[in-house]
Amino acid sequence: MKAGGKYGALRILQLILALALTAPAAAEPVEELDVGGGLFALEWRGEFSAAGRRKLKSWLQSVAETMKKLHGTLPRSRTRIILEQFTSERYRSVSPVPFARVLRSGDQGILFYVNPAYPLDDFVSDWTAYHEFSHLFIPFPGRADIWFSEGLASYYQNVLQYRSGLLTEEQAWQKLYDGFERGRVDNRYPEYTLADLCSNLRETHAFMRVYWTGALYFLEADLKLRSRSENRMTLDYVLQTFGHCCLNEHKRWNGLNIAAEFDRIAGAELFVPLYAQYENLTAIPDFVPVLNAAGVKISAGRVESDSRTLLNVMPLRTE
Repeated sequence: MKAGGKYGALRILQLILALALTAPAAAEPVEELDVGGGLFALEWRGEFSAAGRRKLKSWLQSVAETMKKLHGTLPRSRTRIILEQFTSERYRSVSPVPFARVLRSGDQGILFYVNPAYPLDDFVSDWTAYHEFSHLFIPFPGRADIWFSEGLASYYQNVLQYRSGLLTEEQAWQKLYDGFERGRVDNRYPEYTLADLCSNLRETHAFMRVYWTGALYFLEADLKLRSRSENRMTLDYVLQTFGHCCLNEHKRWNGLNIAAEFDRIAGAELFVPLYAQYENLTAIPDFVPVLNAAGVKISAGRVESDSRTLLNVMPLRTE
């Protein structure tokens, strides 16, 4: 889906609906889908044809392969997936996946509202699943730190689509740039810090500033990690190590806790100082220098990238 105002409007619709909905209880036996290195526990909601089910399972297999391009494995060995047939005539033509949200209580996973009338290619090229799955690489940091979680997902949804061949390098950078621009334009509450916005998100609906300031945080952190270590340390590596040591710990996390653990893994004070800087911002910071440092130039709102890209996967631990 093209980046721009339509993308932002869709995401706002997703968030508003997600805040109002709860996951339905299971209505039929769970179907296990082996996605190579993990299982998706599928729960079907609605009247899906046999062909429709096959198509959606093919889509989920493709999504799983894309998500493995972060650091080689899925965030969880077993993921609950609810597929709810979306019947609203108002939004049926908007997207194959008009709404989705992460399930954090009980077995963690994702609730997808889907329109099975769309062809498989439209599902595969839709950004929603890559965004939602990226959330699962870290624990829920709480609504007060929602920028941290949404930022990670907004960053990686574009990175991973590039790595899987769904976007060209320039398309991925363009989508990131366009997102940062939406964050810049969403300046209706200049008196609110990023932390303030998160605490009042239901009232302000300042989703674009929250999401894309968070995405810029992770781009800047990834860039600093690679620069300081001569590309031996990356955000991919930090998330991989965090997944081994900490993701399944039964504890209550917030953004600062996660950032502190990231610093421990990286062996440097990076994520916490940057976190303190970002949560007190009253506007998205100037993102052009960060893009320039990544080898991306901007000309009249269009990106031009060279070979010094952050989008490619770097060497990871193998043990």
